[in-house]
Amino acid sequence: MERFEHRFHHPHQRSFDQAPAALRRRVFGVDYIQLRGKQSGELFVTRHGWPVLDSILPSHWFVGEGLSKVGRQLAGATGAVYRVAVPHKRREQFALVVKFSRFAQEALVSIAPDQVMDWEERDRIASSEFLSPFEEFAHLKRLRAAAGCSIPTKAPLAIYSPPTRYLDWQLGRRSHRRWWYDRVLGEDQAAQPEGARVRYAWERMYVLLYRWIDGIDAETAHLQGYLTEPELRHLSEDARQALRRLGWDVLDHKPRHLIVRPCPRSGCLVSRRGRTLWALVDYELLVPYPAAAARP
Repeated sequence: MERFEHRFHHPHQRSFDQAPAALRRRVFGVDYIQLRGKQSGELFVTRHGWPVLDSILPSHWFVGEGLSKVGRQLAGATGAVYRVAVPHKRREQFALVVKFSRFAQEALVSIAPDQVMDWEERDRIASSEFLSPFEEFAHLKRLRAAAGCSIPTKAPLAIYSPPTRYLDWQLGRRSHRRWWYDRVLGEDQAAQPEGARVRYAWERMYVLLYRWIDGIDAETAHLQGYLTEPELRHLSEDARQALRRLGWDVLDHKPRHLIVRPCPRSGCLVSRRGRTLWALVDYELLVPYPAAAARP
C-alpha cells in the first residue's frame, strides 16, 4: 500500500494556490498539485480534490494492482468503473468514482440501429479515440465552465498513476498510437518550464477519481418504471441537444451516462418545470461539437 507524505501539503495548512511552485503543474488548462508516493506513484490533485485530499489518498482505496476494498462496479459501465466509499471527517456517505483510464485502447463505439446521423458523424465516431486522463479532465473543465449549473457533472478530484509497471498488451494499449497522445501533450507542455512538464508514463496505468453523484442511471430508471420508453428516448435526445448547444458531444451517448434521482415522497423522478433533471457522468469520449472546435 503506497503512502504519501502530505503533512507539508495539508489543505488545512495552505490553500491550493499557496502550494510550492515545484509541485505545481498545468496540463491542457487544468491546474494540479503533483504529489509523489514513497513507492514512486504520482497523484495529480485538482482544485476540487485539494480540500478532500485526506479522503482521496490511494492508501484508502488502492493497493498493489487494484482496489484495496470491495468497490461496487457501476452497472452498464463498459470500462472498469467503481463506486468506493472512503472516510471523511464530516461526511458519513462520502464516496469516489474510481475509473481506470482506457486511453490508447481501441474505442469500439456502437451506433444504435434507430440512431439517425449523417456520414460525417459516422466517420467521426468510427475514428474516435478515448481521451487521455488529462484530456478528459480538461474537456470536463471546459464543459463545466460553459454549462454552469445547467448540466451537473461529477467533480474531477485527482489522477493517480500507481508505480507498478506493465507492457502495453497488459493494459490493452495499442503501441502504435502512443505518438499521437505524446504529440498532443507535448504541444501543450512546450509552454511550461522544463522541470514542470508532464509526460505520459506508458508503462503505468492511470486512475481517475471523481466525486460520486447520488441517483440511478436513466436506463435503470426505465427498468424500474420511472420512465416509459418514449420518455427515455426523449430524455436522452434532450440531453444530447443540451450538450451540443453548449458546443460539446459524447460520442457514445447513451442513457447509462445520465443520472436521474427518484424522489421517495412522490415516487417520481426529481424534475423542474416539468423536465426531468439529469446529470452527465461519463466523459472519456466527450468531444467538442462540431468537430472543427476540437482545439481549445
